Amino acid sequence: METSIRYIDPSYAIRSVPANPYDSVYCVRLSQAAVHAAMSGRTAMVVGRYRRRFVHIPMSLAVSRRNQVDPNGDLWMAVLESTGQPPRFG
Repeated sequence: METSIRYIDPSYAIRSVPANPYDSVYCVRLSQAAVHAAMSGRTAMVVGRYRRRFVHIPMSLAVSRRNQVDPNGDLWMAVLESTGQPPRFG
């Protein structure tokens, strides 16, 4: 049986504030839900939260459309300002 496990290093995530205890609890619960899904034989899905519950989201639905951020918009400017990144690389 072919198996694929992925680990995403949280240090690569862009954050505007340091991690807090809520983040730790959320990550533990998210990982427990993912392991539970895997142990029950679920495949081609990701775990997420919907209406305060952890749910299984089919991979096809999770990638059905792209979420794009306008590089000239307020959201991206707020990310650059809070993380201290330069507006252009290179």
